[in-house]
Amino acid sequence: MTVITMTARKCGKSFSHAEQIEIGLLNALFDAGHPLTVTDLETTLRCHRRDLLRAITAQYRHGNIRKGQPVELTTSGHIAVAAGRYAGATAVAA
Repeated sequence: MTVITMTARKCGKSFSHAEQIEIGLLNALFDAGHPLTVTDLETTLRCHRRDLLRAITAQYRHGNIRKGQPVELTTSGHIAVAAGRYAGATAVAA
């Protein structure tokens, strides 16, 4: 799996470190296609467990993932990531 190394941007501003971990979390779960353990996510995202657990809690509050062991994407989270990728591809193509 490729890792995005460039700085993420939104409306001319950079995403915070926490936002980048949340985005990476959703992308990792979407790309995997199956639930992942916290250890696997920690290795994939190359971040501290504390930061990962904060990202998991934040996305749980949004309803995008199910907490527990292993962590998995909800149906609405899967649709949100797919829609975001489609919108990004459409914007690049235009």
